Amino acid sequence: MLEFLEELGISPYFKAALSFVIFFLGAKFVYLVLTHLVERWTKKTATQLDDIILARVKTPVFYFILLAGIATALNFLPLPALVKSISSKALASVVIGISCYLVAFFINLFIKTWFTQRKAVTGKARGHELIIISRKILNFVVFILLLIFILNVWGIKVTALVASLGIAGFIIGFALQDIFANVFGGVALIADKSFKIGDFIKLETGEIGEVIDIGLRSTRIKSFDEGNEIIIPNNSLVTTKITNYGRPAINLKMVIKIGIAYGSDIKKAKQILLACINKIKGILEDPLPRVYFMEMADFSLNFRLVFWVHNFKDRFDIQDKIVSAAYEELQAQGIKIPFPTRTIHIEKDSG
Repeated sequence: MLEFLEELGISPYFKAALSFVIFFLGAKFVYLVLTHLVERWTKKTATQLDDIILARVKTPVFYFILLAGIATALNFLPLPALVKSISSKALASVVIGISCYLVAFFINLFIKTWFTQRKAVTGKARGHELIIISRKILNFVVFILLLIFILNVWGIKVTALVASLGIAGFIIGFALQDIFANVFGGVALIADKSFKIGDFIKLETGEIGEVIDIGLRSTRIKSFDEGNEIIIPNNSLVTTKITNYGRPAINLKMVIKIGIAYGSDIKKAKQILLACINKIKGILEDPLPRVYFMEMADFSLNFRLVFWVHNFKDRFDIQDKIVSAAYEELQAQGIKIPFPTRTIHIEKDSG
């Protein structure tokens, strides 16, 4: 189009105006297509992601075409070289600004989508907090890059600025290395799905409790033994052994040891113990509960009761009911519960 307008023997101002009008009409046409045709198609899709992208992209596309028209019009105008240079740099700065806006938008959209898919891991409130923090960090990075690119367009040396930012970043990173380690540890825990809010876990150090919050720096666990809150840095959780009673399912295998006195009827004891298990609610029928005669110990005949509970959170209540029922039923059936005994032989001195 530029060559065609150059061949016309008309005023450069008319050429500039004509080229700008052509680009403006083209921008309006593209905008209308995106607004009406493409938007109508995106509304028919199952996801809302394309609607969000279209709503943010259509206006920048319009301005990109319009800026191209302004740049073309400036080329026709008989302006001084300095004015054209400043104008082209200003247009380039605007283009860079719009481009960085789009980059920031897509990054923020990716972060929001990524964390939204992990609501079950982080919880709604905590996921929202992670989105805000991540957006702030990445938006700051995009802003710094935008500043560097624009300064470079205007011929300003950015080497010293980049070097100073690098040194400052190194100093800050060294001072806050523990905080950064915990932050990345929190991101690793979320990405790895080691546990989620509501899971019942046991730490390598012995603490047992329910996960009540997964933060960016630390994870909070409600202790089962004391009922208080345990705050653990995420970096420690990443490198420690964790037993998750909620994975792969909330079912839990339980083993209870019960001893009876020597001379008791073993078959009868097995039947009593198995009946005590079967009458308790919350115990799975598959796998079937089993009772094993395991050991003839020093003071007792030891049995092992093996069964599965439907929900690991009920394990202590179920254990209490089974042990209580077993004690009462064994006593009622005349089977004694032994206790440690010692037989002492005293030798008399014959002298």
